Amino acid sequence: MTLNTLTKGMRGRIDRLPTGDIRSQFIRLGLVEGAVVFCLEKLPGGTIVLEFSRQEVALSGDLARSITITQP
Repeated sequence: MTLNTLTKGMRGRIDRLPTGDIRSQFIRLGLVEGAVVFCLEKLPGGTIVLEFSRQEVALSGDLARSITITQP
């Protein structure tokens, strides 16, 4: 299951992040394997707004598809 499958109000636990430079950027934000994220909003075009660690982050649909999640 990937992050883009979450709908508004759902939670997911990050199972696997993509490799490369983008992984480092996610880790700097605190988006790491094991983190529980909450979907605040799913926007047209696939953008997803997440809440985790008392912050909100918007990810494009392409980035969201590259992150594997499980249900907490």
